[in-house]
Amino acid sequence: MSKVFSTYSDSQLITFLKSGDIRAFDELYRRYAKKVLAYAKTFFWDKTEAEEVVQEVFVKIWETREKLNEELSFSSFLFTCVKNRIYNRLKAQKKKVILETEELDSLVDESVEEEQHFLENRKQVAFQLLGLLPPVQKNIFTLSKLEGRSHQEIAEMLNISIRTVEHQVYLAKKQLKSQLLEQTPFALVVGLSLIS
Repeated sequence: MSKVFSTYSDSQLITFLKSGDIRAFDELYRRYAKKVLAYAKTFFWDKTEAEEVVQEVFVKIWETREKLNEELSFSSFLFTCVKNRIYNRLKAQKKKVILETEELDSLVDESVEEEQHFLENRKQVAFQLLGLLPPVQKNIFTLSKLEGRSHQEIAEMLNISIRTVEHQVYLAKKQLKSQLLEQTPFALVVGLSLIS
């Protein structure tokens, strides 16, 4: 590079740059690239992104060199360009994260809906199976397996012995298992989870 250009002011370099002098561009790059790169690095974890921002800005300056104003501070102009480019990149990254999060939320919502649908089917199968039991067995089994009451609680509620409760639950399970063998695989899975 010509040593002469290193002695020129930013304003003079801009004048040469506007006429397409690559040496003026190289001098401006030499003066400010490291400074704006250090500034850009404070915004990114990956230094490559900071380097890309700086390169993009200098490419843009070269491409739009004819529109530059030599009366304005090039340093201020450059840092503003870099700051705006950083802002736009971070904004785009945030938007991408939001979109990915929304996609994840959507998948979770679909999963929840499927689970709710499965549980609804499970309830329907359970009630169909329970309908096959004698009234006393059905009542005791419902209190035990669906309401989660202990055999002691059921015995006290119905004024019967714990032994009777245990026997009725056993008979209900036996009856349900017998019926399940004639059901579809889905009903079998649901039913087994119910009576286990």
